[in-house]
Amino acid sequence: MKWTELTSHALKTAASECGLAVLPIGSIEAHAAHLPLGNDTFKVERTCLAAADREPAVVLPPLYYTDVTSMRAVTGAITIRAEVLMDFTLDICDEAARNGFPKILLVSGHGGNSAWLALMRNRMLDRPRPYVLYTYYVQLLGGDQNKPLMETGFDYHGGEVETSIALHLFPELVDPEGRIAATSPAVDPDLGGSLSPYTFPIRWPRAVSGSPFPATAEKGRTFYESNVEQLATCMAKVKADTETARFKALFEQECGSPRRP
Repeated sequence: MKWTELTSHALKTAASECGLAVLPIGSIEAHAAHLPLGNDTFKVERTCLAAADREPAVVLPPLYYTDVTSMRAVTGAITIRAEVLMDFTLDICDEAARNGFPKILLVSGHGGNSAWLALMRNRMLDRPRPYVLYTYYVQLLGGDQNKPLMETGFDYHGGEVETSIALHLFPELVDPEGRIAATSPAVDPDLGGSLSPYTFPIRWPRAVSGSPFPATAEKGRTFYESNVEQLATCMAKVKADTETARFKALFEQECGSPRRP
């Protein structure tokens, strides 16, 4: 169910019956020269909507604007400061709860969201709210059972799996000429296990890691369906979860007043 397509009465009923609001979180950034800038948001929203068809939940409009600081060197990125993102996302969660949802699941389709989402999740310990917050990251491959489909040894950003999913979901937005031009330069300086703010743009100056050449829509359907099934399973477990709310109440009672409003 899409939040924006429900009536006020239908939303109130959905909040009472399923109790779970889902916020898809993507990004706007380059994925080599062949995938659209909204790739992460397109795929995570569709994954959430398909999972909500299997395990009833209300899906909020997706969050396009996120943290893509490391991709600013490639044209197309729009990045928002993490502090702004956390406050904005918390406001969305507060509003979803005000409308009757006791559980909110943030579903990310962009690896760069992991850092600020983890920080926001932990800050909830200092910001008691009348709802339980969960976060989930949609893995591209969809599980080890899909590894035999892979033809490339290394794959991550704009490569075989992500391009396959795009060819399945929105083939009209995949640029075949850009796909031919996509390469993955082998640039990975030895820093003894350390990272710098420039590590990722150095590794992937063209916003691609891996190769998109073996990608097919057929593979993409398999990867995508696995992701939908895994997310639907997660949503069912979140809806059935009572232990987190019980411990949340105990934690807030033991720890007293929060340190931040």
